[in-house]
Order: sequence, then structure tokens, then C-alpha cells
Amino acid sequence: MVEGPFIPIFAPVLGDRELDLVAEAVKTGWISSCGPFLAQFESAFAKAVGVARAETICNGTSALYVVLHGIGVGPGDEVIVPSQTFVATATAIQYTGARPVFADIRPDTWTIDPASVVEKLSPKTRAVVPVDLFGLCADIPAIRRELARCKRDDVFILEDAAEAFGSGIGGVAAGALGDAAAFSFYGNKTITTGEGGMVTTSRADLADRICFLKNYAMSAEKRYYHPELAFNFRMTNLQAAIGLAQLASAIDLISRKKRINDRYRAAFAREEGIHVQAVPRDHVLAPWLMMVVDDRLKGEDERDLLMRRLLARNIDTRPMFYPNHLLPMWCPDREAARGSVPVTEAVSFRGIGLPSGAGLTDAEVDRVIETYLAERRAFG
Repeated sequence: MVEGPFIPIFAPVLGDRELDLVAEAVKTGWISSCGPFLAQFESAFAKAVGVARAETICNGTSALYVVLHGIGVGPGDEVIVPSQTFVATATAIQYTGARPVFADIRPDTWTIDPASVVEKLSPKTRAVVPVDLFGLCADIPAIRRELARCKRDDVFILEDAAEAFGSGIGGVAAGALGDAAAFSFYGNKTITTGEGGMVTTSRADLADRICFLKNYAMSAEKRYYHPELAFNFRMTNLQAAIGLAQLASAIDLISRKKRINDRYRAAFAREEGIHVQAVPRDHVLAPWLMMVVDDRLKGEDERDLLMRRLLARNIDTRPMFYPNHLLPMWCPDREAARGSVPVTEAVSFRGIGLPSGAGLTDAEVDRVIETYLAERRAFG
């Protein structure tokens, strides 16, 4: 049944510049959590995002957690987060001892619904973590307006921008929309360091706090004196070398991904029952993953069957994120939880992510499209 070479969902695009900078780090001996590439990467990333500070972190989950911990979120607090997100977002909240409160998404953009945020507000709400999903920024300006209307300016907004480098709203880049933001540089992201993350903010006090906490809370005045319990969340100079090289290629990488995304969108626009993520007029989309929601699929079982059929034809896919509010650690009573975020439940089990790596050729994208359309005919 295989009809061509395997097409992965993602593959990093790495080149000579990455090799050169990593080789320089090795030759100079700066391979751990000190070295010149770390500061260079932080400075260049902050400039690209349009914030005052950027702090490298070991991964995106830790970036989320260290911000929440840094602002004092803990047991007894609540943090609002969309149910439609990778599990890391809610996990970071749980690590603090706070309770994730799951909000619904908009049916067109699939990002957190500001109206649902308002519904989930309580006196215990300390923060909201909007997720920039599949590259599209959550409507954080609308969330700010709703919080102001509710006289809840005390609620911290932590943007989960893991998937959205290069995107933005109204001239403001992803990573600069909230009070702080967390990025991931996992191998499937548009810019990668293999593993790694970044916190961005224009609040100097918070940036200083993150820098302090990620390095075991070591005193700046007295080495190896640690006034509080903290973490080893540092990135290595080797990873920063890769990140710096990737950042230099960002415009090209994003341009390639836009071409791929546009090709998918043009093809699926002609097909009844295939929905793609809506992009509001004031948004700039730097696509991360082409996700489609297919009306022909009755639910999770048919979605998974279609994915297996595509894999048999050497096309890699992935499901939409499993609704977090139905995962065992947050859902002791599955039936009682059903219906609490109805749009998420209606969308999630019919969503399929298609190959979206920046290195895909037009011919490979066309093969994915043709194979997907052929295989979906068996459903509905």
C-alpha cells in the first residue's frame, strides 16, 4: 500500500551555520550552561519578539512553570487554561499546586474563548494561560478587555507561545502579548534547539526573578549561597548556538511554512466538510501545524482509523490534542466532566494534523493532500 517515501509530520531544517556555531562551542569548551551564545541568543530573541528581556530555559514546560512559581502561584490558587492544548500547559500549573480550570475554545480559531475565561473566573483566579494554538495567537487583547471589564486587572496573563514564533496580533508579536510568555524549542518547533525554551517579558523584576530561580537561586553577592529553594532550568551554550543559527534563518523558515500552509488551505477550501483554522483579520499567522477538522469523521475511533490508513501509505499524522479536562489526573469522573467545554469536545476528536515541516516540497504536500482526500472517502 506504500506509494512513496515516508513523509514525517515534522523534521528540523538544520544547516552549515548550526554546525559552525556548535563546532565553535565545542572547540572553545563552552558546552554547559555558561558561554557567549546564551546571552547572544537571549538578546536576539528579545529583539525579534519586541520585549525588553528574554531568559533561556531548559524546555517549554519549565518556562511556563518557572513564571507561575515566580509570581507566587501556589496551592489554593486557580489558573484558567484552555482544555485544547498540549498537556504541558496544564501540567505546569499543577506543578505549582494550583488548580487548572479548563476553559473552552472558539469554534473557528480553536483558541481560548474570552467569554469562557470570564465564565471560569473566581476569587481564586491568579492567572490565565492563553495558548497560541498551531501557530495562531490567542486573542489576548480581548482577554485583557474582558478582565478589565470584570475589574480583574490583578489576573496575570502568561502567554503559551510555544507554537507561535513569528505570529502576532495588530503589530504585536507572539511573546509580547501577555505579561510574560513561554516558548518551546523542541525539535518539531519552527525554531529548534533540540530541547529548550525561553521566557519573554518586558517586566525587569520578573525577568530578574526568572534568571535567579533557573540557576538554583544562587546569590549574586555570595557564590554558592542560596536563599531559597529553586531549580536547575538552565539551557546549554550548545543549544543556544543552534538557536542563534536558527533565529538567523527564521524569515526563510517561516516563509517556507507559510507556503506549505497556503497550499493546504487552497486545496481544502474546495472540499466540503473539511475545516481549517480561521485567521482573524488583525492576526499574522506564522503556521506551525496544518490541522484539519473533518466532518466526515464521527469521532475518535474513525479519526484514528483514518490516521492508520494514511500511515499505511507512508504519510505521518497526529491527532489534535486530547481534551485536558478528560485526562485521568484532572477527571476523576469522566461522565460528569463531559459537556463542560462543549466546543473543545466537538472539535478535538475530529482533528488531524498533517505534515508541516519547513523542508517539505510542493510535490510532497500535494501527495499528502491527494492521499488524505482519497482515504477520507471511506468515511461518512
